[in-house]
Amino acid sequence: MKPRELVKNYRGKEGSMVKLLLDTTYLLPVFGVSVKLKRFDEVFPRLINEYSLLYNPVSIIEAKWLIISQSRRNPSKREILLKRFRKGLRTLLNDKRISQTDLTNPEIEEIADNLLVRFKIRDYFDRIIYATAVYYNVTLLTEDEELHGLAGKEHVPKPKKILKWNDMLR
Repeated sequence: MKPRELVKNYRGKEGSMVKLLLDTTYLLPVFGVSVKLKRFDEVFPRLINEYSLLYNPVSIIEAKWLIISQSRRNPSKREILLKRFRKGLRTLLNDKRISQTDLTNPEIEEIADNLLVRFKIRDYFDRIIYATAVYYNVTLLTEDEELHGLAGKEHVPKPKKILKWNDMLR
């Protein structure tokens, strides 16, 4: 089945709430990793109340990968970084205001594979997150320029919208 058909088939299943799929960047503070986004600590709590927030579990893996990389650069802080990750993971998994999507399925993988083959998006985490937004027909919140660049290309399956953090500040 072609990605465009997959999207058309799934879109009829959409609920009435405004849904935002968060890229990994926006989950990093939960794991003790600071992000350089203007007014994040002030605005993110409002997002939780104003939107139905979603994340793909691949973001947990990506966040752990980042923390392991940080701990390699700073071995003396390894235990602290890993403990913060586990605490953040517990918090995230217990917060009913933020929901996990499916990690993947054949339709998400087909969209992601299409992004690799036709549009040369190499990062698997990015492809899966983008494909998840397309599959669920939700707005993707990401800072990734390569993913934003897909919006202007023809024959690319697209999520409902692609936004950056600065769009949320307006």
